[in-house]
Amino acid sequence: MKTLALVGGDLAPGDGGYRFLTGAARIRQDLALALAEPFGNDTYHPEYGSVLSSYIGEPLTDELQLLVRSEVVRVLQQYVAAQQASIAADSLSGSRSRYSFQDVVKSVTSITTDIKYDVLKVAVSLTTESGATVKILRTVDV
Repeated sequence: MKTLALVGGDLAPGDGGYRFLTGAARIRQDLALALAEPFGNDTYHPEYGSVLSSYIGEPLTDELQLLVRSEVVRVLQQYVAAQQASIAADSLSGSRSRYSFQDVVKSVTSITTDIKYDVLKVAVSLTTESGATVKILRTVDV
């Protein structure tokens, strides 16, 4: 599945138009955007985004570590569920799947967080159905 490439929030120019992303690069961009977008900010997709930015400035406790990690897991689960729903819809309608093996998340290998008072860093490693490893690094700040 293709998606438009973004650089600094703008569409990335490519040969004869705009650049597209597929596979690992697409997953990396999709999840990095979802982790940084404030939850509920999109009128048409109110469940999109995360609440990670609301944790900035909170006391650095074990509970905060758990909250951050659980929010990352929620965003990942939502992304995988959307992929599965699209695959099921394509299958039920008899359409060719819009996803290739490179585009589908198979498993999450690790989630690492680094929380400071004014910045939150998240590193996620996952595997696609094609066996490729995708690493997502996202910094969320105020």
